[in-house]
Amino acid sequence: SPTLIAPTNTTGPAGPTSTSQPGAGLTLDMLKSANYHAPYFNRNIKLTNGVFSEGNPASYTVQMLDKMVAFGDMTGDGKPEAAVILAESGGGSGTFESLVIMEFKNGAPFQTGEAELGDRVQIKSVDISQGVAHLGLIVPGPTDPACCPTLPEAQNYWLFGTKLTLMKVTTKVNNAERMILIDSPAHWSTNNNPFTIKGTENVLPFENTLKYKIFLTDGTKVNEGTLTVTPSGSGAAFTRDFNLSSAGITDWVIIQFTDVSAADGSIIAMNSVILRAR
Repeated sequence: SPTLIAPTNTTGPAGPTSTSQPGAGLTLDMLKSANYHAPYFNRNIKLTNGVFSEGNPASYTVQMLDKMVAFGDMTGDGKPEAAVILAESGGGSGTFESLVIMEFKNGAPFQTGEAELGDRVQIKSVDISQGVAHLGLIVPGPTDPACCPTLPEAQNYWLFGTKLTLMKVTTKVNNAERMILIDSPAHWSTNNNPFTIKGTENVLPFENTLKYKIFLTDGTKVNEGTLTVTPSGSGAAFTRDFNLSSAGITDWVIIQFTDVSAADGSIIAMNSVILRAR
């Protein structure tokens, strides 16, 4: 499981960077020749020197961004996993990128988690620290054409078994960072029903509204809804009571709060807490 120490979150440096310190058997050369599940086209492929190509001319290609590989422990076993970016193309103008987590298993790289990132997003940084995969990206804003994203975004991913979960998103809108902070309860805490989650957002959301979603660590959705925030300075504060006793849930749940763009439904800011209720 990810460690309890909160990572530092930024939108990443201006140029591409990664943490490239392989260990525990994984090497960059291994990853460039490994078997992968490419999620966008749902294909099982094997790379050769970082590339897979099918057809003549090529009708489907997958490329590993070998400058965007990071190594670090995401499972708490003391052995590094690798964060790999795959770029898929089906012959059209789109290039669909995904984050893939690889571990060293039975003497070879083995894919243990994946998450789709989007079409023609620009990857600026990849890092694994404190059990969390951090990505710095440029993604399409509400008025951007698909070819030309301009919105800086930072994403944090946690690995729960084989489920790679987006836990936090911050963006920069008009050069101002947008973020949600959860003040309480803490990650991995056990709480008596009913319990209260408190947090803030540094900019007041549209119509003073945030969305929330509750789901299990395997991705199963339990519930979702909206909540009204209270203006506080230039930002907002929120308090929401939850009672999971009627659902009979005693395992870990992730509760996620999201500020959604009114223009296109994209995420402006998001944060999550993992906890257990009893």
